Amino acid sequence: MRSINVMEIVEKLGAQLYGDPGAAFDSVVIDTRKVVSGSLYIGFKGERVDGNTLYPQAFAQGATVCLVENVPVGEIPKGCALLLVKSTYRAILDLAYFYRKSLPLKIIGITGSTGKTSTKDILHGMLSKKFRVFKTSGNFNNEIGLPLMILSLDESYDYAILEMGMSAPLEIHNLARVAQPDIAVITNIGISHIEFLGSQENILRAKMEITDFFRRDSLLVLNGDDEYLSTVKDKPYTILRGGLQNGDYVARNLQLQKAAVSFTVNKGKETITMDIPGKHNIHNGILCYIVAKSLGMTDAELHEIHVEKSKMRMDLLDLHRLTVINDCYNANPDSMKSALDYLSTLEGRKVAILGTMRELGDESLEAHQMVARFAKEKQIDTVMVVGEYDKAMMEILGENALGFATFEEAAAKLHEVLKPQDTVLLKASRGMAFERFLPILEEFGGGRHE
Repeated sequence: MRSINVMEIVEKLGAQLYGDPGAAFDSVVIDTRKVVSGSLYIGFKGERVDGNTLYPQAFAQGATVCLVENVPVGEIPKGCALLLVKSTYRAILDLAYFYRKSLPLKIIGITGSTGKTSTKDILHGMLSKKFRVFKTSGNFNNEIGLPLMILSLDESYDYAILEMGMSAPLEIHNLARVAQPDIAVITNIGISHIEFLGSQENILRAKMEITDFFRRDSLLVLNGDDEYLSTVKDKPYTILRGGLQNGDYVARNLQLQKAAVSFTVNKGKETITMDIPGKHNIHNGILCYIVAKSLGMTDAELHEIHVEKSKMRMDLLDLHRLTVINDCYNANPDSMKSALDYLSTLEGRKVAILGTMRELGDESLEAHQMVARFAKEKQIDTVMVVGEYDKAMMEILGENALGFATFEEAAAKLHEVLKPQDTVLLKASRGMAFERFLPILEEFGGGRHE
């Protein structure tokens, strides 16, 4: 980011300034362990530690400015400044809003119940062939993470692709206010977070908040096959749809390979190939294709796309005696079905290790039963179910299923379940931490190929 003097932001943040009014910063951190010389450190109160009280440590490690709330003001090093605000949560949003207005680049916001991260990764792969492109790191897509992403931008980029997540109304509204996206993509409307939002209609309304700060020249890209997104009608900005059956742009001639997918668009003859697996990623890819075309890219430029996948999202681990699909970053009914559908297309014996899907509220039992029915329909050879819905899923899956209440119980039996040359899918919500299975799988599989 560019260097900012504290006097540029004091009034905008409603802050009280203590120390040197000439202090400046050129990076922003919220963890004292990541402070470097010239940082702005922002304190947040956590469950165990109040980061606001750590500002002396941040100064000692090289921070030139600290932004905190509700703490007594102590000694401030020479040349440094302390900004005291009512809420650091509000302040980081306001700071990012101020900084974004100074950036000449365009921002593309991505939201949806599933596929946000894969879509972000695919779009980055497409646009990077022609432009200088930034994308959200990891899962920095909430009211703290997204401002940090914006505050790490500078004028060296042409476009920034920012993922926007939410679990309640107005969260995406707040993110959109900060990011002011020029283009937005909504991948689908599922039942993720329905525990907090009550219905898919409410989820749709919350996702559509990404357009709250659109202008007439803005572009909204929608999944043309989604039942709820199909209800979005004429708006004072451009709407384009893409899908496998419906839309202004339709993917045709689908080719599914173990580690890649390819397709053509409408009546075009140029094949688009992406080195990311799964039919669902063609759905994501057609939305990215629309964005890329709107920015002037040609089919020839989009012929071969390298996708730098985020961790634990359809990672293929090629072990000596196993293939592992590490898709355990998160899970909901739609992403579970997509992962199982992909697993079913592969050769050999197939094992799915499935965990609990969280934040589904009253839909939880039916959602887990639906996943069980889908796994049975796809004829997955062995399904290991871990978590509170193991018995309900096993009743549907029948004799080819094993149920475990805890990770420890499942891990103890894993060696008995596996056979050489199996393909194993790991899929569960983040809180299940299913990556804990990886060392066991790597041991059984004889390690990774060099």
